[in-house]
Amino acid sequence: MPRLIEHVLKRNDNRDIKIKSVLGDGSYDSNENFKYLQTKRIMPGIKARKNSIISLKNNIFRNREVYSQLKDLLKWNKRKGWMEKDGWQKLHFPL
Repeated sequence: MPRLIEHVLKRNDNRDIKIKSVLGDGSYDSNENFKYLQTKRIMPGIKARKNSIISLKNNIFRNREVYSQLKDLLKWNKRKGWMEKDGWQKLHFPL
């Protein structure tokens, strides 16, 4: 990720373009990438891996992403629960 961002910044140096945020999939989920983005003052939008945890060893931006995604997952699971209780699968997929 640092090489990619540096390349973009170098190409657009004379245009005075600033990167405000970066989106990435789980392959970019590392403390090093989050630390780099923090030093460049770029907001990350990187999907955390499923087994990610909030830890004191992690970068603060990474912990925030993990927390946000876990919170969204819990909301989704609650909504999914009412569908199963309501018999959604039986209604649409009768056996």
